[in-house]
Amino acid sequence: MTHLPDRAFINCTSLVSVAFPRSLASIGSGAFEGCSSLSSIDLPAGLTSIGSRAFARCSSIARVTFAASLTSIGIYAFCSSLVSIELPEGLTSIGSEAFSGCTSLSSATLPAGLTSIGTQAFYRCSALTFITFPAGLTSIGYNAFASCSALATVTFPASLTSIGMIAFARCSSLSRVTFPAGLTSIGGWAFSGCSSLTRVTVPETATIRPNAFPPATTVLRLPPKRMHGLQRWHDAVDGALAYKRCRPLLYCWLERAQTRLGSYGPDGAARQRDLEEFEGDFAHLALHAD
Repeated sequence: MTHLPDRAFINCTSLVSVAFPRSLASIGSGAFEGCSSLSSIDLPAGLTSIGSRAFARCSSIARVTFAASLTSIGIYAFCSSLVSIELPEGLTSIGSEAFSGCTSLSSATLPAGLTSIGTQAFYRCSALTFITFPAGLTSIGYNAFASCSALATVTFPASLTSIGMIAFARCSSLSRVTFPAGLTSIGGWAFSGCSSLTRVTVPETATIRPNAFPPATTVLRLPPKRMHGLQRWHDAVDGALAYKRCRPLLYCWLERAQTRLGSYGPDGAARQRDLEEFEGDFAHLALHAD
């Protein structure tokens, strides 16, 4: 058998475990939907695709072992009980709503080959506290991480060029975001409702759509060259500091040391207080930041 048909075991509530044949290459849409007693899944080594809603409403599944050959995951493929995921290296894209509503998911390790994250892929994963983005990621889709209310920090890779509308909206714990120098666009309302996000530094070359950030967020703009320097400083801090509670204060210090008075965003986003503090405490350091 190479393909498990759509809805093959739908609503088999007494099904506890599954032994997949080695030849299986794809699992059809809704194949195990509603199998509420299924507690763990070990996918076969040759599997390449998982259909939409394949394991939806499987309310007991906390663990999934993904096949290294997996290349695609369909819409609403998994259930709300997943606690952590480590996706295989062969995966290049995460489809729309693949892990949407997985409210128990606390960590996600994304593969090195991943280039795009689809619409609402991790929408409403309210327990998600940490995520590592791979070096080759180029785009994050609409609403991809919206309402991930436990997510505290996000560091985007240098390869990222676009962040979709509402991508991180209502991430109320998000207090630090590091943008890459090559970023070209931030969608409207991308970080709206991120009440803990007080300050961000965005490359001057990136287009910021209306309402991308909360009104209270100070938006600093730097040319890409200075953004590269700032990222090197961030990398050095990550490598040198093990005591993570020190990091937010030092990141803030580094950003302000990189800032020129002309770097502040339009429409009064940077308050006079910020200017005065910068001039008093950090202007002499910025002179040596190039």
